[in-house]
Parts: sequence; C-alpha cells; structure tokens
Amino acid sequence: MRLSACLLSLLLLPAALRAQTAAPTLGERVKAERPGVEKLMTDLNYPEAMKRAESMLPATKPVFDKTDNNTLLQSCGIFLDLAEANRLALETSDSAGAWEKALEYAKTAKALTTECYADIKGPFTQMVTYYTQLGARAKQVLEENDARIKELKAKSVLDASERQELDLAMGVEKEVVDDAKWVKFFQTYLDVAKRDSGLYDPLVKVMEEKLKGEADQIADYKAGKGEKTKWVEAVVSSPAYLEAQGDRAGKARWLYRLATLDPENKKVHHQLDILMGRAPDPQAKSKKKGK
Repeated sequence: MRLSACLLSLLLLPAALRAQTAAPTLGERVKAERPGVEKLMTDLNYPEAMKRAESMLPATKPVFDKTDNNTLLQSCGIFLDLAEANRLALETSDSAGAWEKALEYAKTAKALTTECYADIKGPFTQMVTYYTQLGARAKQVLEENDARIKELKAKSVLDASERQELDLAMGVEKEVVDDAKWVKFFQTYLDVAKRDSGLYDPLVKVMEEKLKGEADQIADYKAGKGEKTKWVEAVVSSPAYLEAQGDRAGKARWLYRLATLDPENKKVHHQLDILMGRAPDPQAKSKKKGK
C-alpha cells in the first residue's frame, strides 16, 4: 500500500489550516468506499462497482499549485489521491467490460502521477540538499566543540555564561536531529511520488494490448466482415467460448465486455441472467434429467 500523501502533507500545514479542513479528502473517501466497491466486485456486480468508483471522480482536474512548499505538498497529495481514485475506476471498469474507459483512467492516473513528481522533483531535491548541508554544518560545530560541550555537561553547577554556552550547544544538537527529520521527510515524499509516477505505465500497456487483441479478433472474423456485433453474436452463440473463460468471475467479465460491444444482444444478457441466477440454467436442467 502506498504512503498516504495527505498524511505527509499535514506535517507542514499550520494547525489553524488543519482545523479548517473538516471535509474528508478524496483519499479518505476512496479508502472508506473501497470495501463497498470490493464487495460489489466479489458479487460480480461490476457495473454497479464502476458507478460507485466513478462517482468519486471530480468533474474537473484540480490545478497543481506551485506557490510554495505547503502548496506543493497539498497539490501532490491531491494528485496522488486522484490517481488512486482513477485506479479504482480503472479496476472496476475493466471488469465491467468498459475497456475504453479503463484505458482512459489508466492514462489519467499516469498523467497525474507524472505531473506530481515532475513538479516537486526540483524544489524537494533542493530542500533535501539544503537540510543535508545544514545538518552537516551543525555536526561540524558539535565536533569542533566536543570537548567543551562534554566539560559543560559534566558540571553540576553552571554560571550564567556557561549556561548560555551549553544552551547554544544543545540547540545545535537539536538542529542536527531536526535537519535529519526534514531530509527524511522530503526524500520520502520524493521516493513516493517517483514510485507512483511509474505505477501506471504497465496498466496502460495492458489495456492497450487487450483492446488491440480484441480488435484483431473482430477484424479476422471473415463471416462478420469486421463488424463487432456479428462477432459478438458468433462467440456468444458458441458455449465453448464461455466455458473457456474459467470461473464465474471470468465468465462475468467476458459477458460484460460483450454487452459493452453490443448492448442490444439478447443472448449476451440472457447468459448474464443465467450466470447471476436471474434466469434458470437449461444445461443444469438437462444434467438433472440425465441422472
């Protein structure tokens, strides 16, 4: 599971701003809705699962605000969450037979994550360098004054000037720790964004290959002269094609795809009704008679 961008971004937001953010983020909505969507998928109700997933997608793409580090963090968090929402829409639309939609969702998620990483790569790399250098200078100061610091820490009673001197040294020690935290923070964010920017290339490729393979099959069906409705009629009329899809989930995905290609095909809808238990299975009856 990927590191939540929203949780990371909250670390840099002032408390007053966080208090105003009462509405759930898209990432939180996706997390809350996912179990219900997955239950619909388990029940093979792929079209309804797709509707649930699509309902969370905003009508317009948000603008990536590059004003400062806070807005960069917020925008990248929003983009990564939106990519995750598109991924859920991709998974459900693929199963529901809406392969063209699935491809678009994969491309959208890829574009979002690519833009996020591209926009934060420069500024956040600079921040990693900046805090690394600060930490290195602070460590150098501590090393150069190590003997004196140990001497001050060993004293049970300090005069005012010694107390001030030790307080400064302890401030430098704290700076070393804080600088290391900021280096880790910005580097982690860079690593997450970079990783997510490459997540969707394989999914785009898979969907493109599925669509091309199907288009080739339709084009090669000489009896139908490349017409998809005639190809759908031919394959749904042959029980061997349905059986070749494996389990109920595989058969459901195949039939939903045929229904997408030819929404008016009654045989496809009848096979779906049988599979979903909405209509009696004639093969089951014939098997009982044969016993």
